[in-house]
Amino acid sequence: MSSGTAEGPEAPDSTDDDTGEEIGDSGIEVEVHGHFGMTGSFPLRICELFFASDGVHLAEYGMITPLFGLGVGKHEREAAAMVELLDRYGIDEVLARADAVTWLSYDTLDRVVVSDGGRLGNARVGLYPEAGDSHAYRIHDDGFDADAFVDELTALGEERGFDVVSESGLGYRPRESLDRFFG
Repeated sequence: MSSGTAEGPEAPDSTDDDTGEEIGDSGIEVEVHGHFGMTGSFPLRICELFFASDGVHLAEYGMITPLFGLGVGKHEREAAAMVELLDRYGIDEVLARADAVTWLSYDTLDRVVVSDGGRLGNARVGLYPEAGDSHAYRIHDDGFDADAFVDELTALGEERGFDVVSESGLGYRPRESLDRFFG
């Protein structure tokens, strides 16, 4: 018996509204992406850093503790799952699934400081708005190339009006860290 509903590959897409646009498509285009950043405060949070067409989106997710998170590789699994979401569904899905999203307008972003991590550490990306709290993340992506990231950000910064500073070393700023932690 047939119910009169098409099924299979020829079935019409029930999410198609005949506008030619994807439902839920915000139109945000990612220009530079920093994958698998991690906060330094406890509990640790993973972050995807999106320098996008409309500003900077810091999508934080995952609650990582040293024993039950880092010790069993939870941070790596969660970061891999989030980048798979990005590849498959785009930035809108990542922003929707993040636990917290901070948005910074390029008009209010003073500078981005990228420290290469030196010989011993992971690269660090610090975002400094003209007013308000700064945001800093250690990048744990094994494929992260600090020099290439700086080059891409510098081009974007020239276009959008913020400075990009490249530093060698760990980029550790104890006073800044304490201000963020107790802020």
